[in-house]
Amino acid sequence: MIPLANPFLPPSARWTIASSISLKYLTKKLFLVRNNRAGGIAGGSVAMEYGTGQRTTAMFLFLATCSALTPLMSAQVRAQTVMANSAVAVTGGAASTSAAAAMEFNIPAGSLSDALVSFSTQAHAPLTAQAPMLAGRTTTGLQGHFVPSEALARLLQGTGLTYLPDGARAYKIVPVSASITLGPVRVEGSGYNQVPSTGMIGNLPPALPGGEVARGGQLGMLGNRDVMDTPFNQTSYTEEFIEKRQIRSIRDALKDDPSVRAGFATGTAGVERIQIRGFNVDNVDIAYGGLYGMMPLGGTVSELAERVEVLRGPAALLNGMSPSGVVGGVVNVVPKRAQDKPLSRVEADYTSNAQFGGRADVGRRFGKEKQLGIRINGMIRSGPTAIRNNDQKTALVATGVDLRLHHVRLSTDFGYQYREIEGVLPFYQLASGIPVPDAARARRSFDLPGTYVRGQDIFGIFRGEVDLFRNFTAYGTVGVHDYDVRGAYFQQIVVNDRAGNAKGATPVGVAQRARYITAEVGVRGKVVSGPIMQELAFSANRLDLDFGRVFGVNTGLPSYNLNIYDGVGAYSSGGKISVPNNVGTTSVSRLSSLAFVDTISALDKRIQVTAGLRVQRVQSANTGSDHVGTKTGVYDRTAISPAVMAVFKPLKNVSIYGNWIQGLQQGTIVSSTYANAGEIFAPYKSTQYEVGVKADLKKFIVSFDVFQISQPSTVTNVNTNTMSLNGVQRNRGLELNIAGEIVHGLRATGGLMLLDPVLTHTQGGATNGQRAANTSPVNFNMGLDYDIPFVKRLSVTADVMYTHSEYIETGAHRRSIPGWVRLDMGARYWLKNPASRDGKISFLLNVDNVTNERYWNSGGYNYLSLSTPRTVRFAVMADF
Repeated sequence: MIPLANPFLPPSARWTIASSISLKYLTKKLFLVRNNRAGGIAGGSVAMEYGTGQRTTAMFLFLATCSALTPLMSAQVRAQTVMANSAVAVTGGAASTSAAAAMEFNIPAGSLSDALVSFSTQAHAPLTAQAPMLAGRTTTGLQGHFVPSEALARLLQGTGLTYLPDGARAYKIVPVSASITLGPVRVEGSGYNQVPSTGMIGNLPPALPGGEVARGGQLGMLGNRDVMDTPFNQTSYTEEFIEKRQIRSIRDALKDDPSVRAGFATGTAGVERIQIRGFNVDNVDIAYGGLYGMMPLGGTVSELAERVEVLRGPAALLNGMSPSGVVGGVVNVVPKRAQDKPLSRVEADYTSNAQFGGRADVGRRFGKEKQLGIRINGMIRSGPTAIRNNDQKTALVATGVDLRLHHVRLSTDFGYQYREIEGVLPFYQLASGIPVPDAARARRSFDLPGTYVRGQDIFGIFRGEVDLFRNFTAYGTVGVHDYDVRGAYFQQIVVNDRAGNAKGATPVGVAQRARYITAEVGVRGKVVSGPIMQELAFSANRLDLDFGRVFGVNTGLPSYNLNIYDGVGAYSSGGKISVPNNVGTTSVSRLSSLAFVDTISALDKRIQVTAGLRVQRVQSANTGSDHVGTKTGVYDRTAISPAVMAVFKPLKNVSIYGNWIQGLQQGTIVSSTYANAGEIFAPYKSTQYEVGVKADLKKFIVSFDVFQISQPSTVTNVNTNTMSLNGVQRNRGLELNIAGEIVHGLRATGGLMLLDPVLTHTQGGATNGQRAANTSPVNFNMGLDYDIPFVKRLSVTADVMYTHSEYIETGAHRRSIPGWVRLDMGARYWLKNPASRDGKISFLLNVDNVTNERYWNSGGYNYLSLSTPRTVRFAVMADF
């Protein structure tokens, strides 16, 4: 036996390839055989019988020929009956699978070849397969009691593979075939309603070992992609990551991401803004299941999410233009779905200072093949926060239903969220020439009774997928989101001197409402031509926004004076602030686009090149102050946004990638004060260049990339009094990320981002070369989760965040806020639930900002807010 290296198999796999002089016989015998007494897939090397040197050479030629002819001869394999939960036997001696007894399986998510090894061992069932067919494929894993045939079908779900019986309690892995002909007999169907890789519903990428980060996510119209086939830097945080840390909001789910920074503090009147690669992203620009405009306005609770995916960099080709035209990246919230294992979970929790809450989460699947899934979850939390004089109440009810039939899959999601803040925290604004106050002395809040922000959001999405034929799926999605927000608050206090004396700004009374209607239709497909595979995608989408906002008249209310250090002063009551009752339509907008993408890959996806084009139309209009439909400021322009991306794998577990892609923003209509008044600029195009490398080290993934994003802006020529699109902010940076299980029992998520955000071509060149405001040049985040080896069932977490100092403005005399470090820690312990056979009871304790660090956050507009103080969270969670 001569061992041969095989680049398609893990080093742990040990395979044997049988050979013969007859090419036809050799082809039939070319399969993988487990190298032990029980049979199945095991691991090590590829070996071949040989005799003389000439015979060895001949055997190599035979094997190479067979590998090349495998696609042509696969019809022989497909001309057999696909088995799934069936009692049909198509080979001599094949026993009825339905007669097999159910047994316990515990197979982790990850490499499909490794999972099949575990299946073969646990089921005592031999398997055969072609090695190249398994290369690069992953599975979501399996836990629970199943008959072997059902367990195998579930492991293969979404991989594009299925199985055939190959003797008594033996199986052969083959490509999925939806229509198999056996002589005069025709058998329709495939095992366990297999979801093709072109589908999205029921095709969630598996998690990395440790369960905190997935090894893939959605790339807009391209569907789900494995991280090693993704030409971007992308991370998908799982529900397990969120639960371990008792994370309360979608924004906080990204706290271990070095490319993401938070803006306005929770408890203020501002939305829960984030930055990605130095550019702002607001809640309306967060996608829900791939659709923009569906997320609540002020902030979104984490209980809504199965996963939170962040794709760094602009993505106009993949997703279309977002409502606000963000360019830093895309955050996508994946809705919760019922899993194969029934879920019944309740939780009671406490948050300092005296906020109590609870949640319930129930999921079930129904049907012989678990075709129908229902997931219902809800939460409520209310009471004083860790900040004095600040109370918050949040509530959520969400339902997700999905139906997976043979070639049709449907899903729908509905949600209602209520969010209320009482004792709204004002921002700090600095008068000209006043230095940044001392964060260690400044008060976090002031007694401003009667101030509030109340918002409620109702949203729903319906999705459908139809497999037109093998490897081609058509899909359609439509979503509606209504929100209504009312608020009465003092938005900011202006600090007027070094002693901290300040004055409250004019109070705000606002009523705001909006309705988003979003729809998308498209087709995804694969075409295989010999060694070349093409993945095609077409998408058409549209977003309509009907928006209204009215401010009350409060100029007659007196301002108040106070000192930000000692709090002494006269306060005003928010109960006197006027808030409008009725809100009409003040503006309408429509974003519509068509896109086409073609990915060509070769050498088993070792080389992938993607090119595409999106035609984006942007329409908007104000309806005038009369609110009866008189349109002013009409904008209607179209932009063409191309993109090119590539992935190259020099090794099976290493990907080198690059992309050139754009982001889009609505252009400007030049106002009447300029000589070129009325000129309408086309949508602004921000351009990104990025190259990077990723390494899949089995249990964790490491990535490194460098990027440049250039965002245009308008400047004025004072000599001609004209406005032009010549200004640029150029953000260059590098990122280093790690995610997964570093060693057994230790999981890590985080990394480093270095950023160089520079202004160029500014107004009159006055600020050329300056670092852009509100962007930190050094950002480090690392989250660790560790199972204590000497205390069974006890685990601890630690999350460290570092942000460098940053400027809060541009100009000649710039002010900056200091850098800061924050440490969050937690612990959890679980024991068996005596009321349930498989359930458990978990005790979770988390402390944010353990050292009670005081530092400034900058959200833009020269607004500052203080960090949240030390916050303790405790929860008891029971699974039944």
